[in-house]
Amino acid sequence: MEISRRAPGEASLVLDGREILDLVQAEGTEDEFDQVLARLEQALRPAGSLPRVVVQYREGLFVAVQADSPLEAVLIEDDPHDEPPVALHRHVVVADSAAVDAALSAAERRLRLTARVGQP
Repeated sequence: MEISRRAPGEASLVLDGREILDLVQAEGTEDEFDQVLARLEQALRPAGSLPRVVVQYREGLFVAVQADSPLEAVLIEDDPHDEPPVALHRHVVVADSAAVDAALSAAERRLRLTARVGQP
């Protein structure tokens, strides 16, 4: 079972590809609705399953964080050659399973291509 977000203030509970329940924001803010959906998503997650988190770096620099559940990511950059030598980067990550899947797919595809090029 999963939650499919359709529009601000609207979502559906999906089971086996079928929408079985509509969720519509009656009152409150969009942020409050998102927080309720995030808590509901956590409650629906199977026991023992861990969230997937993708942290992307390019040439030693932070690019992005994606996750399939909402979280706060704190990245600690420790480089004695920088001024200041330690920096904290805080990011509130909105749940986006599609972004996690896309990032992993792209990285796996690049790894396969790199492995083929390196073969005799």
